[in-house]
Amino acid sequence: MVAGIGTCPLASIARKDLQAIGRTNDAVLYGGRAWYTVRTEDARVEEIIERLPSCSSRDHGTLFYDLFKRYGGDFYKIDPLLFSPAEVFINNAASGRTFRAGAVAPELIRASLLVP
Repeated sequence: MVAGIGTCPLASIARKDLQAIGRTNDAVLYGGRAWYTVRTEDARVEEIIERLPSCSSRDHGTLFYDLFKRYGGDFYKIDPLLFSPAEVFINNAASGRTFRAGAVAPELIRASLLVP
């Protein structure tokens, strides 16, 4: 790993703490993007790139607040693969190639951040 940077939408204010936690997580899970620069063999990047974004999780596609309720408030029952940005880019400085996996989910961001 040489460098990394990420972005995500700012979560809107929520009436309840648990809703706020849900919105901040949704901002990363469904709107976050991460860019990494590495120096390695392309084959190593190809081995992992598809497992990095949140869409690799069985829980992807459900708002965090709803997941938390589904699992009875037990944070540790949520699939750990979900806790990743929506989209990941890896630039390999050794080869000059850039790899991409995942995608931002604007409909889920709207559903999470633009509700009363």
